[in-house]
Amino acid sequence: MKINTTNDILLQKQTTEFPEEYPSFADFIKAKRKLELGSSGKKSITTRELAVRLDINYELFRKIINMNKPTKKRDCIIAICAALRLEPEETDEALGLYNFMPRLDTENPRDDLLIEILEGQFSTPLTIDQINQKLLRNGFPELDIIDHRTSVKPASGKKNMPYKLLKKQVSTFTNELFYGDQYDSLETEYDTFRYRCVADMWLDDKKNRIVYKLTSGTSGDYYLEKHSSDVFDVTVYKDLDETGDFKDYFLDLSSMAHRELKRMLTTLNDTKNYKERISAGIKDDAFYIFAETFNYLVPETGEYYLYEKIGSAVRLSVYKSSEFMHCSVSEQTYQMAFGKNKNELIAQYMSIEEIEQAVKNSKYYDSPLLRCRLKNFEHLTQLAASLKQDIIDRKKFVRRLDYIYEDKDRVCQFFSVDKDFQCVLDDEYGDMMTATIDHADFRLSDGSSIIITLQDLYDAFELGFNDIQEICRVKQRTGSVKAVLKSV
Repeated sequence: MKINTTNDILLQKQTTEFPEEYPSFADFIKAKRKLELGSSGKKSITTRELAVRLDINYELFRKIINMNKPTKKRDCIIAICAALRLEPEETDEALGLYNFMPRLDTENPRDDLLIEILEGQFSTPLTIDQINQKLLRNGFPELDIIDHRTSVKPASGKKNMPYKLLKKQVSTFTNELFYGDQYDSLETEYDTFRYRCVADMWLDDKKNRIVYKLTSGTSGDYYLEKHSSDVFDVTVYKDLDETGDFKDYFLDLSSMAHRELKRMLTTLNDTKNYKERISAGIKDDAFYIFAETFNYLVPETGEYYLYEKIGSAVRLSVYKSSEFMHCSVSEQTYQMAFGKNKNELIAQYMSIEEIEQAVKNSKYYDSPLLRCRLKNFEHLTQLAASLKQDIIDRKKFVRRLDYIYEDKDRVCQFFSVDKDFQCVLDDEYGDMMTATIDHADFRLSDGSSIIITLQDLYDAFELGFNDIQEICRVKQRTGSVKAVLKSV
């Protein structure tokens, strides 16, 4: 596969500078209290009112805030932040200030839901009871805020931060958004692996006159640079448990990188950010074209229009949120990238004539929206017809063979038939694969057999076939791999 050697392009960078004197947790909460209205309508909520929101005894709560009697319950700090309507990033800062408690982790399902709750607190605040109900509804434990047992011993003293935090930043790198898809293929045009998100942090060890730069991304590698007047050293860790005193810092960086990746993927998952999108592949042994757009004419409706043509069957589905990426990738890949998002199907039409009839039979106030759906059905139909012709004319490809593989016989390995075609590797030319025969017999599940040629594999790869059995079934039924386009 060809590798793009162009340097990464910086898409975005967010840098946070920290003051000379890093605030205490109590000072941090005091500053945030001034931004939240109290029950009397005054500018600032009091510590007593905040304790009431969390159903904690005021004297105990005051000691928790001032860390005279520190809590070991991470949920308690998260609950305080939720009551103050703080953003997830501010909550992470609060957790770090409070004895280096673990930051919110997007890969932890419960934490991910808490992040969602925190993101909505400013516009639609929930009480602690309502947050607990939402957690329970999703199968997670309630917030464990405080242990009311009198036998609990107070925790001892505040844990000192090992190093002073100077600066941290998160960056997203990408190439194809600026240079275009290097593979010039429909299948990779909206690849979920298009972003590389990296988080950096600088720490000052004044005692030893050393500055550390820590770097972590979403791949699970951790880099530690050691800078001093006479030393520069780089250590790479593959396991978080190997990082010693830097473990909590790396956890913070990893969480930052994953949150940034999630934010970028949220953009990718919404066709509204692209005006319209179209792609193609193979589904149910038929050629599959799908396209999507948003109701920009009346965006208040929040309607997304998904056009699908599987063989000769056509349908337009109206959804409440974008469905394009669900059609583009496998369910497993989708859930890994975007989570288990449930979409609301509003309506579905199996032909343009069906909507036309619906318009004729509609009441006056329904007609404009139905006409909008009809207009988009017609537009997406034309878009699909144009793409089909471009694929026939080899102007567009589901997978462009000559861009993806320098040695086109590598398709044998892609379809797991390299042994059937007696492929060999030539190390002299950089591990190039060559098939020594140009056809092979394959047996289908019904016991029959069919001859598949190398050209069949080339065509199947470019049309989006995924396995040899698909190729065999289509060729047996139609006589040619390319014939799959005729029914569309």
